[in-house]
Amino acid sequence: MGKSKRKVVHSKKEEQQAQKVIKIVFVSLVILALIMLIGFSFLG
Repeated sequence: MGKSKRKVVHSKKEEQQAQKVIKIVFVSLVILALIMLIGFSFLG
């Protein structure tokens, strides 16, 4: 029982970390898109 409980806790931590990474990637992509739009508006 101890091992399976540890696996559940570990998988929950991994899932939370993966969600955090996905959020960081998504936010950075949005910021990059905004920078590109601003850049093209100045250059275009």
